[in-house]
Amino acid sequence: MTSWSVNHMLFILLFHSFFLYNSFVSSLAKDTITYNSLLSDEKRDSLVSAGEVFELGFFTPNGSFDNRRYVGIWYYKSNPRTVVWVANRDNPLSASSGGVLAISDDRNLEVLDRTGKSYWSTNVPSSTRMNRAAKLMDTGNLVLSNEDTEGNSMRILWQSFENPTDTFLPGMMLDENLVLTSWKSSDDPGSGNFTFQQDQERTNQVIILKRSVKYWNSGVSGRFISLNEMPPAILYLLSNFTSKTVRNNSVPYLTSSLYNHTRLVMSISGQIQYLRWDSQMVWSPIWAEPRDKCSVYNACGNFGSCNSKNNLVCKCLPGFKPISPDDWISGDYSGGCVRKTTTCRNNSMVDTFLDLKMMKVGNPDSQFNAKSETECKIECLNNCQCQAYLFEEAEMSQGSSACWIWSEELNNLQEEYATDRNLHVRVAVSDIELTARSCEACGTNLIPYPLSIGPNCGDPLYYSFHCNNSDGQVGFETPSGTFRVTSINPDTRTFFIRIKDVDNCKNSDNGKFLKLNQSWPQHKT
Repeated sequence: MTSWSVNHMLFILLFHSFFLYNSFVSSLAKDTITYNSLLSDEKRDSLVSAGEVFELGFFTPNGSFDNRRYVGIWYYKSNPRTVVWVANRDNPLSASSGGVLAISDDRNLEVLDRTGKSYWSTNVPSSTRMNRAAKLMDTGNLVLSNEDTEGNSMRILWQSFENPTDTFLPGMMLDENLVLTSWKSSDDPGSGNFTFQQDQERTNQVIILKRSVKYWNSGVSGRFISLNEMPPAILYLLSNFTSKTVRNNSVPYLTSSLYNHTRLVMSISGQIQYLRWDSQMVWSPIWAEPRDKCSVYNACGNFGSCNSKNNLVCKCLPGFKPISPDDWISGDYSGGCVRKTTTCRNNSMVDTFLDLKMMKVGNPDSQFNAKSETECKIECLNNCQCQAYLFEEAEMSQGSSACWIWSEELNNLQEEYATDRNLHVRVAVSDIELTARSCEACGTNLIPYPLSIGPNCGDPLYYSFHCNNSDGQVGFETPSGTFRVTSINPDTRTFFIRIKDVDNCKNSDNGKFLKLNQSWPQHKT
């Protein structure tokens, strides 16, 4: 046995004897651990911050029926226990191991068992010349610092606010070193799949990674499109109340006092959630991202279009097909789509453009001044690298018109987005042309035979579909009104429509649910 282990065994035995014979626990500072004191799991010891806001001790996660034990910090007397920090998250003790939290011989704060085995340590440089103490603050911060001979804190050596688990508390500061990592599950605080941190490639941006892959980012900015998914109130919190905020009527003047009883959590589901303790004594969600499946970074992969209003949120653009059909069938759309037909094979006459309205898309690769949309279109058509273009007409009073060019794969495509600009995507004419048996594309929807959105395409028997040219969505017209077509499957010859008044599904005999013309060939399920 090493001298280190012997020392730790003697240390543990020494202080267990104090507990047993001298009632030493009664002299412990309520919120502080020193070299001459420790917390015992067997005795259910804990620290409570001076204002009784937070508590530190040993716990078993809610809902867990095994004997895993962790050292953590939670809101004092919270029920169910709301844990904000875990020391040994990836290295639990057993309930029978006699765990203690103590300042060890090398003056580090450590989680140990009765044999002296270490399960977690602050790992700051050793010093036996200074006394050290660990104090639980009312902010939820656990601070290890040097003490002078009178027990006064001198210099902070380590703090939990700089070493968080999944929770960001008011008073913390998001910098390039701070990372929030989700729990594995609701009863396992081990390091999970999702992390929240600063974007190392872009300034003033934050991201969520799923393992090593970008899952969400806080904003995409550019001249032609601007998106900032992070509200000023959250940025103010992340900056430890130092960032400048713009005052206006819609955003109240922000002060640190507004953030009492709030927390930011990287959840096991991959959402970063901002929560507030409300008057009903529950944690209410105030803000979360990604807020839906289409808010996930490049949710449908390159050349895949996302629409959270549809039952199948992802589809390939007309003229494209899934790179991995099996993955798409299983619901994994991240691989994206690829062209059915190679463009720019001989000359530009074999290519055309999809006219996509109300589309969100990732930033373009280049831009030049163009006098008209026709000039912009020709520039893209004559450049085989050009995947898409967008023409932005100049305001009457300022600037010049701009032609935006995408030379790489299109990403982050999302339908029905709040923009009045039209995106034009290059495709082979043969993939989307109007024929006697098929219709032209309607936005991102390819209309398969026999469905018909006009008298010159498809089967006239199915002429009950309508293309909304303002947003590129397909509607199904009935005597009851026009219903949104959420997906069309040409292989199974089925389509889905969205009924807003869902309650009428249970009471369809009231005559208001959905009337179908009995002469139509469609069958309702």
